[in-house]
Amino acid sequence: MKKQAQLERIVWKLKMATRRDDALKEFGANRHGYRMNDPLEPKALEAFEAAAKVKLPTEFSEFLQTVGNGGAGPYYGIAPLDPNPEGAFLNRPCRLSPDMTQEQWEAMTAFLHDPSLEAAEKSVMQSELYGGLLQIGTMGWTFDMMLVLTGPYRGRIVYVDRSAQIPFFTYEANFLEWYERWLDEIIGGCDTGWFGMERAGDDGVLIDLYLSSLEEKVKVSAIQGMHKLPVLKPETVKFLLEQCVDSSPAVRIAALEILAQKDYRSALPFLERALGSPSAEERLSAARQVETYGEPGGGELAFLLERRLPLEDDHRVLCQMTRTLERGTINPLALLVPFFSHADRNMRRESIFHAGRLPGREAHAEAFARALNDGDEQVRETAVRALEGLPLPGLLSEYRRLLTAASSGVRLRRAALRRLAEYGSEAFDSFELAARDADPEIREEARRLLGRFKAKVNKP
Repeated sequence: MKKQAQLERIVWKLKMATRRDDALKEFGANRHGYRMNDPLEPKALEAFEAAAKVKLPTEFSEFLQTVGNGGAGPYYGIAPLDPNPEGAFLNRPCRLSPDMTQEQWEAMTAFLHDPSLEAAEKSVMQSELYGGLLQIGTMGWTFDMMLVLTGPYRGRIVYVDRSAQIPFFTYEANFLEWYERWLDEIIGGCDTGWFGMERAGDDGVLIDLYLSSLEEKVKVSAIQGMHKLPVLKPETVKFLLEQCVDSSPAVRIAALEILAQKDYRSALPFLERALGSPSAEERLSAARQVETYGEPGGGELAFLLERRLPLEDDHRVLCQMTRTLERGTINPLALLVPFFSHADRNMRRESIFHAGRLPGREAHAEAFARALNDGDEQVRETAVRALEGLPLPGLLSEYRRLLTAASSGVRLRRAALRRLAEYGSEAFDSFELAARDADPEIREEARRLLGRFKAKVNKP
């Protein structure tokens, strides 16, 4: 009776969702149009289960036979049941779990990077990795929605990425709860762009969940669940402000992310505080919120970013702060140059990369030239690329050296040849040498350059 009532409720809510999104603006709605296929006949279901040698979870099989055999649903909709599941691994034990760690997942997928395995072997092993899962739809890109058919998590929905990121189990116990939640969020005007990745519930439900748990992971997920809400109630804003000074950096980050998204003005003093945090993760998150929800260039916090940038010691934060500033009126070029000699190669590489995109770099040619002699090849390559369109006379010999140095890798040498091309006939001897290079791309490019400049010389 309970499932029957839920199925009837789903049919009614599907009509309500159709009215709520009559312009088909929700993700994937223009594809499924809130339409359902005809229900699946019991005999067709029996034939599928016999062929796959597995029973479908009750909630899903009743949905197929009552609501429809595929059609409207999260993302691009629910796929109809494939009548020919031969060769599938649907009856194998499901090896995935919601508690799986990144380390465990990397161990399970290590075979993907094993050069001793043939492509066919890897394909079979990947099918076994996802054994016990039925694909019920696609989310776009490389993501699929899967239904667990076997094991302790039978009936759960899991999102799988074909590019081998760690799978994500949604929070609902079965298909019907997951599907009805999607309808509720459509009707309630929630953001369903990444449906199912966050906790269900409105402000009150999520705050209660936060307060009822001592587990940091649960508290963070409760706050993150507010991302989907169209607006926050005043008491929710107050709650988030209180969590912005929590002792846990993870809680502070989560609260400030939601606050910046929903009420940027209230978030400003806490963003300012977070930008000076000893935690790089907290600084990084705050800098991202400033770029995403603040005015171009950082707005009110632009001068704070300008003061904080020279003190930064994390390359990710340096990159984020620079990206924000360069979209405004402050040119951070002079702030980046001292990082060219930083002890951390990532700091050197990021600072050189961003400096190479900013106006006025010719004034710092000497600093860029020193970077061409950096002990790290990636830094040298970044410096070569950063000097694109700036054929300064003093750098010609540096590019020649990089092109012929035994210590230079192929990528670096190709980049050096591209810089030499900007010198034209002055680098003719380098083109002749490169035309006999062991690397085919360098040979081809050098010969093309030789032909171009010879044509210029012979032109009457």
